[in-house]
Amino acid sequence: MINGFGLHKLGLVSLRYPLIATLVMIMISLAAAIGISRLEFSGENIEILRDNSQELSDYDELLGQFRNFNNDAVILMRVENLATIEGIETFRDLNFEFQLDERVESILSIFSLVKYGGPDEGWQSALPAEYNSDAEVLASLKQLAKDIPSSQSLFSPNFDSAVMVVYTKAEATKDKNVQETMDALTELGKEFNSETVSVTIAGQPAIRADLIHSIVSDLMLLAPMAFLFCAVLAFVLFRQPMAMALCALPSLLSIGWFLGGAGLTGTSLNFLTNILPALIIVIVFADTLHLYLKWQKLSEKEDDFLVSLNQAIREVGPACALSSVTTAAALLSLCLSGNNGLYELGIVGALAVLGGFVCVVVALPLGAYWASKAGFKPRRSVASKVGLIAGPAMKLLNYRKAVLVCGLLLCAAGLYAHTVIDSRFRLIDYLGTQSEVSQSETFIDSTYYGSTPLFAIVDMNQELTLDDPKNEERVYDTIEAVKDVFPAGSFYSLADFADEIKKAGGQINEELIDELPRFLTSRFISEDKSQVLVTIFSSANLSESEMQERLSKMNLALEKRKLEEFVKITGYPVLSGVVAPRLMDNLRISLLVAVLLSIILIAISTRSIKLGLACFVPNMLPIVCVELILYLLGIPLNMSIAVALTVAFGIAVDDSIHMLNQYMLNRRDHDNLPAVAGALKEVTPALFSTTLILSGGLIIMCFSTLPAMAVFALVVIMTLVFAFLADIFQLPAYLALLNKQEVSK
Repeated sequence: MINGFGLHKLGLVSLRYPLIATLVMIMISLAAAIGISRLEFSGENIEILRDNSQELSDYDELLGQFRNFNNDAVILMRVENLATIEGIETFRDLNFEFQLDERVESILSIFSLVKYGGPDEGWQSALPAEYNSDAEVLASLKQLAKDIPSSQSLFSPNFDSAVMVVYTKAEATKDKNVQETMDALTELGKEFNSETVSVTIAGQPAIRADLIHSIVSDLMLLAPMAFLFCAVLAFVLFRQPMAMALCALPSLLSIGWFLGGAGLTGTSLNFLTNILPALIIVIVFADTLHLYLKWQKLSEKEDDFLVSLNQAIREVGPACALSSVTTAAALLSLCLSGNNGLYELGIVGALAVLGGFVCVVVALPLGAYWASKAGFKPRRSVASKVGLIAGPAMKLLNYRKAVLVCGLLLCAAGLYAHTVIDSRFRLIDYLGTQSEVSQSETFIDSTYYGSTPLFAIVDMNQELTLDDPKNEERVYDTIEAVKDVFPAGSFYSLADFADEIKKAGGQINEELIDELPRFLTSRFISEDKSQVLVTIFSSANLSESEMQERLSKMNLALEKRKLEEFVKITGYPVLSGVVAPRLMDNLRISLLVAVLLSIILIAISTRSIKLGLACFVPNMLPIVCVELILYLLGIPLNMSIAVALTVAFGIAVDDSIHMLNQYMLNRRDHDNLPAVAGALKEVTPALFSTTLILSGGLIIMCFSTLPAMAVFALVVIMTLVFAFLADIFQLPAYLALLNKQEVSK
């Protein structure tokens, strides 16, 4: 029998002292209820990508030296014709209303652009204060695009839309306030909506607010639906309301403990940890089902329910313990990614899984104890009829060598796909399918140069003045390098002000810069004037290869001008196009580590290296088969898929553990081949039922408003189906090749 590291004894102790154990469970649950009331949610996506890389260091330098560009919301106004008095004045009024909002610190739009009128007139608005005709509006916009090329990133070439960048106050965009802030700004924009005008919001604050809305919505809707779905399946299998309640109890407690623990410890749910509630429900349901089915079967032969319950814990409890440990180990392998967000997911997820095991091994026996005291007796379930599925698998044992060869070839093909499959991280994949924010982001990416800028940080020679020709030359050379890669009008910098001053016959100096408000100059120059910023409008939704190509060209352009020592390229597109794919490469490695760690744990628990190795291919197959399908379909690996494969492996290995556990029990009284056949017949109903319940519960997640959540669920379901097939066809073939002497009794 498998060694469960003694963890199953928690259930035996709880049955020895049922009243005390019940009171402890109630007290923990009451504390969790308090924690749930304190639960918080986070839409943060940059911190989730954080690692110790140079890219993150450069990005932190940007935010420290200039401003927090993560607070920039992008207001998109689509209009029938901006180049009319009605169109331009509507946009001016929209600017004015947003500027007056208490949550807004400053605005960048065509109305905030300035021109220099000379020493006497100083800085003036680049657009007239009023217009007399539509022709005058059209002429002024064309002149603006000519005089200030960067203005082309603020209104569309065909004048059917315009954008303004709204810098919201830091307090207004914290996780606890950002949704309220964006809702208020959205409502403000809706006041301008008409048959010819549409106002929507994009940018980082809007994305964070949208993520929080989806996370809360999923938690309130999908977790209860997954729980009810699993409960209904349990009722179909057992046809007893009390049996359904007993199987549902551990899941209910585990999700309450998880959410309560998160609330008590101040751990916010984000778009990664958001997968855990529904996941814990179905994982716990699966282990509960294994334990309940064993108790139900033993109760048919034993009149004393307490004896049969203790025996069920002794026989199945160690397998449940080992499956929880391997699932927790798979989640902990995410910590090897070197990423803050996945480190948190790994730690929190592992603790949640182990907490779920406690609910299974303690809450179910306690519930069964009190139910039996009240006269409940489990009766034979529909699940036992599923044993017929084991028939074809037992017949294939006669062709086990051919089965092994097929498995090895398929595994080899899958491992090839694992190494070559492309990766991608797009933030819009994590937004709601019907989200206005997602639609606005897509429109801005297609119509403009993008809503998420890249930045070239240019170090100035501090031994010289800002207006020294050598410093000026460095800035202009950097701009020329940018022009080599990005189209004209897609970037702006301090040079725009310098050019304006030169038009009036002047020369830029620090005094003239100081005349401008800090909220404006913080977009161009650091407060100590040691660095100048070139802002390049780009997209956060480029593929890894597209982003790498642009960065390579940019680096070559800088090297050509000998600027690589003085210029750093950073911004969220770098994080999403470089850091995130590198993170997913690390996830591929951590997945293999999870596989290796699980095999080692199985070998230790079974006290047999050969039994551990027998589980290798059957547990690799589900993962690499899914990757092979994705590769053949041309679907790139994203963070949700990478995490899903790791989590799915941790769940899928549970089937192998229960099959192995029953096989080792059978070896006490039978030879090798009969022991394998008996394990197949005994465990297949439970494996099929748990796969059905897991898949059914996860199908609910496919209705998430977050596309990434739906993808996560589909990948896990596919993996579980492959795992079921591998464990009834592949694993028995490996076990059948082991002779009696190779197996520890």
